[in-house]
Amino acid sequence: MPPLTLRQDEVPRLGPDEVAAATAVMARHPYFADFPLSVLAALIAGGEKMTVAPGTRLIQRGETDTFALLVVEGTAVVTIDTPYAHVELAHLAAPAVIGEIAAFTGVARTAHVDAATELTAVRLSAEALEAAGRAHPALLSAVMRQFGSRFETFNRVFGFYANALNALERREFDLKLLDELRNPLPELVDFSHSFRRLAEAIMTRVAERREMANAAAIQRSMLPLPLSADVLGERADIGAAMRPAKDVGGDFYDYFLIDARHLVVSLGDVAGKGTPAALFMSATQTALRMVLRREADLSTAVATVNDLLCATNGEDMFVTLFCAVIDLESGDLTYCNCGHTDAMILRADGAIERPAATGMALAILEGMKPRAVRGRLAPGDRLFLFSDGLTDAINLDEISFGDARLEAAAVRALHLPAEAFLATLLDTAAAHSGEAPQFDDMTALAVTFTPVG
Repeated sequence: MPPLTLRQDEVPRLGPDEVAAATAVMARHPYFADFPLSVLAALIAGGEKMTVAPGTRLIQRGETDTFALLVVEGTAVVTIDTPYAHVELAHLAAPAVIGEIAAFTGVARTAHVDAATELTAVRLSAEALEAAGRAHPALLSAVMRQFGSRFETFNRVFGFYANALNALERREFDLKLLDELRNPLPELVDFSHSFRRLAEAIMTRVAERREMANAAAIQRSMLPLPLSADVLGERADIGAAMRPAKDVGGDFYDYFLIDARHLVVSLGDVAGKGTPAALFMSATQTALRMVLRREADLSTAVATVNDLLCATNGEDMFVTLFCAVIDLESGDLTYCNCGHTDAMILRADGAIERPAATGMALAILEGMKPRAVRGRLAPGDRLFLFSDGLTDAINLDEISFGDARLEAAAVRALHLPAEAFLATLLDTAAAHSGEAPQFDDMTALAVTFTPVG
């Protein structure tokens, strides 16, 4: 903004009619409520007339010049510059008095003042103000009352902000308090709006974290308890692991015995995050357990689960699923792969087979019946199921861990028991990621066929 400049060789004065008009305007200001009109007129007549264009700098922050401005026509804007933004503190419309505190005290200006509109003002020297104050102490009293009122207001407002910040720190902030910031003091308009946006953003993040915590709790509660070697009759070695990421998704794994001979293992991934995905995961897992306990044909059982999910899918979600039944006596393996290609059969000699999809993801199309594939696990063969959070784990260069690295790591760790095998793979993926944040859970399940004798 252009600086205010006044010619020193010619001091403009108000004419008699202008003095009368300005006196009538300024008499409405609280400072001059008890001021004799004749004395006010004399004060104005002794000042310098200013008529400036919008954008003219009237007062410069940090300067120590001592004068005050009586705004007779127009509006001025009070601003400060911060390291982050240019902040408007107040708009002052005629009649207004600007800079009187500095004029009386000699302190440096604390803010910029610019003409927001075409503006007419009377510039009064500190000496003229001091003389008027000595002659009429009511003026000094009015200025002190105004200063005290502003000081009290700022104390009250910043007390509110201090309490609000403490409440935000304790995560106990009530968003209703923000209603008090909808019509803030003129001096704090920008600050109040910024604080409101900050508080809303913080409380939104708190709500998101609370939802993620709820989703994680649902996810953990649905995970099965370990199956000991005794329960499995020493015929299988099974392990599972889940390492949650920043955003909790709908990953799940499950394993249970239908009878003493048949073991069900499954792993799925719900498309979505947070509580809705966790609840949909819970519904999928519960339906699988219920249906598989009464339906011997795996293809029919998974089709039934799909229809159940379609009938209750108000959120239009879907889930990829790999579900297998292992005969612990013979090693016979039957599986349905519903859009979940994150699976391997690791043969004891190090060969890798990647089961193809046998149907689409669940909860997309009612009436879908996946194909069931039959195979066999030889002693030492391992079925390895995982979620895409494992292969999609990225490092700081945004390079994913990928299938090739996972397959190589799986072959190297093939000799390890199931739990150690999974821990090794997850640690390898984590080492690849380093400090890069991850946004999807890493979930994995491994079962090795170890028949007795």
